[in-house]
Amino acid sequence: MIFLLLSFVACKKDKVTPEPEEELFDIRQYVLVIKQTKSNGWVDDIRLRTFEAQDKCVIITESGPIADNGFTYSYDKGILKLFYDGRPNHELMIENNAIKSTTDNAAGRSYKLIKIPSENPFNGNIYSGGWKSEGSLVTVVASLKFTDTHFSEASINFPVPDKTYELIKNIAAYKKDVTNKVLTLWVLSDRNLEGYRTYYGNNNSNRSTGTFTKQ
Repeated sequence: MIFLLLSFVACKKDKVTPEPEEELFDIRQYVLVIKQTKSNGWVDDIRLRTFEAQDKCVIITESGPIADNGFTYSYDKGILKLFYDGRPNHELMIENNAIKSTTDNAAGRSYKLIKIPSENPFNGNIYSGGWKSEGSLVTVVASLKFTDTHFSEASINFPVPDKTYELIKNIAAYKKDVTNKVLTLWVLSDRNLEGYRTYYGNNNSNRSTGTFTKQ
């Protein structure tokens, strides 16, 4: 009986399921979202930084991708270093796939990593919310409806999505409306959609921000 019991215990130990290996962090599977916020809470500037092959970065703003090859990066053992023309700008410490700290001490500037989804999360979804200009108490109600390549925007009675948009790393959508002189960037964050829009006609510009919730 003792021999059988010892054999049973030995077999159970042999069949212990090994713990899954920890997923290796790959900075190229993330997009860095950088916001500049005023003291009144208004987001004055937003830009996305993607991490490409050969240590290159692409910067995207409301005006679209910036045509400048000077942005580069390096990543090693949790330290992300950002460069421009070979000169170091800032360092960010990454822990548990999130920004823990940064050497950038500019007031109101924040950094956030968003993992790139495997599929287009805009496709087939509706987001409701509204736009607001800086200093205004009025929110212009609007909803957005996306397909994999087009969108529509309305306060009521959605039209068929008939405006194209550019998908950016499956976390953002960009639209340049030349006819109406409007630049729009939408960024997904925690299932919500943040919108940033600039009207650049008549030798001046006017900016609005929006918050939209998935329906």
